[in-house]
Amino acid sequence: MANIVAIIPAYNEEEELANVIATTLKYVDKVIVVDDGSVDKTAEVAIEAGAELISHSTNLGKGEALKSGFKAIKDDSIIVTIDGDGQHNPDEIPILIKPIIEDGADLVNGSRYMNGPEENTPAYRRVGQKVLDIATNVSAGISITDSQSGFRAFSSKSKDCFRFKGTGFGIESEMLVDAAESGLKIVEVPITVRYDVDGSTKDPITHGVGVLFNIAKDKIIRTFKK
Repeated sequence: MANIVAIIPAYNEEEELANVIATTLKYVDKVIVVDDGSVDKTAEVAIEAGAELISHSTNLGKGEALKSGFKAIKDDSIIVTIDGDGQHNPDEIPILIKPIIEDGADLVNGSRYMNGPEENTPAYRRVGQKVLDIATNVSAGISITDSQSGFRAFSSKSKDCFRFKGTGFGIESEMLVDAAESGLKIVEVPITVRYDVDGSTKDPITHGVGVLFNIAKDKIIRTFKK
């Protein structure tokens, strides 16, 4: 079986990062932490927990962190992306990679909503996420229930199809669009999520509007290029 590499984009995640790395290492061959200009001890925690470290001198955004992580993988490994704040459960990694191992998918999207509404999601967030799901699905021509999920698995075949044009707002949607346009097979699997450790510093309304704007702008640009 191919090696499995996990990429954790991290910005000021010293509190939960060690636990995330330790549990993730049970299921993967290597963990790469991309420290995106953190001002806390994220880098030190990552190294002590056994991860390979890539450091950005300043905060460039999640898109740039993922770009650095993907670029560092030179072989045909299966790639897993997982957040460093403890929201995702690394014990669910086998669920994510199974469709790829069985040659049934190129991108596996971990969905909080595949089996219906997630009861712990604040109502205002879910309404916004639903709008972004619709916009992403229309733009990409797919049917995804959780377009903003950061917990995903990728086949080695998919690695070079991503533009990583968006630095922050909308990178999750952009990657789905890129995968769809490349003709890759996208499937979803159900995952769980914790909201008591949500370390996001972004206002959800501002973030949602920014993502929606970027989805629309990207769709217009791609349409005119055709």
